[in-house]
Amino acid sequence: MTEKLRVSPAVGKESSKSMPGIAGTGGAAGSAAPRATPSASGLKAGFSDDNAQFNYFVDFLQKYGEVPHFKYDISERLTVRVVDSAGKPVANAKMSASAGGKVLASGLTYSDGTWRLYPAALGTKADRFDVRAEFGRMSARLEVPRDGNRLVELRLQGQRTVPAPVPLDVLFVMDTTGSMGEEIERLKSTIEIIYANLAELKPRPLVRFGLVLYKDRGDEYITEIVPFTKDLEAFQAMLEPVDADGGGDGPEDLESALDDAVNKMDWNKDGLRLAFIVTDAEAHLDYNREYTYIDAANDARARAIKLHTIGTGGLPLEGEYLLRQVAQLTDSKYIFLTYGEGGEAEGGKEGSVSHHSGSNFQTDKLEAIIIRFVREEVANLSDTPLTTGEDYFSAQKIDDETRDQTLDKLFADAIGNLADYSTYLVTAETPCAVLPVSTSDQGLGPTAEYFGERLSMASAEARRWKTVERKDLQKILAELELQLSGLADEGSAAKVGQLLGADVLVAATLYKRADRYEIFLRLVRVSTAEVLAVSRAKLALDLGL
Repeated sequence: MTEKLRVSPAVGKESSKSMPGIAGTGGAAGSAAPRATPSASGLKAGFSDDNAQFNYFVDFLQKYGEVPHFKYDISERLTVRVVDSAGKPVANAKMSASAGGKVLASGLTYSDGTWRLYPAALGTKADRFDVRAEFGRMSARLEVPRDGNRLVELRLQGQRTVPAPVPLDVLFVMDTTGSMGEEIERLKSTIEIIYANLAELKPRPLVRFGLVLYKDRGDEYITEIVPFTKDLEAFQAMLEPVDADGGGDGPEDLESALDDAVNKMDWNKDGLRLAFIVTDAEAHLDYNREYTYIDAANDARARAIKLHTIGTGGLPLEGEYLLRQVAQLTDSKYIFLTYGEGGEAEGGKEGSVSHHSGSNFQTDKLEAIIIRFVREEVANLSDTPLTTGEDYFSAQKIDDETRDQTLDKLFADAIGNLADYSTYLVTAETPCAVLPVSTSDQGLGPTAEYFGERLSMASAEARRWKTVERKDLQKILAELELQLSGLADEGSAAKVGQLLGADVLVAATLYKRADRYEIFLRLVRVSTAEVLAVSRAKLALDLGL
């Protein structure tokens, strides 16, 4: 699970003006606030994957929708994953979605074979879509119901081909106004390290670097472009004179930079295309440009260009909102940098409940996070997918808490994780049934019942959905000729959820290992029996009965 929103001091601040055509209200005018003096040296980076935590991100957009932004309704999302006959993801497949004979959307798949469709944003009333994929001489089509599974697979009859070497374009879009000196110097000092790491990846890529520099109107320049080059020394020579100056009014002309990044760079046609946008300021949305940052993000998505966004220290909420929209639309990450400030997870004694994740990390090296994300893209084209480690919650008994308190904390975190990472929009009004914890071990019956009670209580208290009563559960199980152990099957659980009047349900299965209990929790959509999200919990044995 990746890092959640880092709320800036701008949250809740009154605004002083509105911008025609822009959702939300404008921020206060005047000079940008000075950056706080770092409490320690070095950049520390973490990230949010708002496509993974999709339901959380939809809520984030609504919760902070008062900031200036352009709307693009992502609340309804269909994901098509294109694979070859061996099940390997196919990058750069040509995609289209039609309804009533009219093409509604088209584009290329990313390196993991995915392509996303947002029906609500397209304004269509169609209830199903004709989705087609083409790759070389191979093609396939699939009728995708609008209210069906959120993720569907489209399989081509043949094996994918991967160019050798793999073209890999990495673009840096740099805010070069006065407060960005540290980030610019960091890139200068580490570009050789980045290049050396990328050049040794498997399959071996042909690396090209490019630059789009930007400031604001009235500065030395608005944008400057350094074309892609595979010559590292030539790129370093172009990067060396770049310095930080200008700006002064807070917002910068990021939209012009995104226009250049997407439309004026000579991107490769059959490889990987990634950009890293680095800024500490929101965008000027009052310039009334016809080509907006949403247009740039959608055009990048159609061309399978990933726009990772990096918000550095001092970035206000107005900037974070926009950067996260851009990153989410292009299947990318929102990266946040701090300057050595102590985090809430630093220090203090060990607690009873912890979250362990192979994909959520912080590093004191910006270049490390860039290398990691590029490595993930290249790994999708290899025969050895990249592993990122387990994601799970753990709980242990401590003297300061009762057993019930520890379990309540554990299940509250697990419920929150299920809700945040749901691929289907779940709101506080969505009917949800929390089924009893199932187990195939009859000796675990009392412990499973106890864990189920705590899980049900945590679900009701979290208020992430509307918990439905299950008073007729035993009757329903009898009618379906099911035992509690049968609820481990998504199809059977969905039938129970339907009879309980639920739209989604939480199903959990308990196992006992040599030194611990393990519980697998799934959020299941009742109408399709599709698993929307999963959580895993590891519990000390003394937390059971």
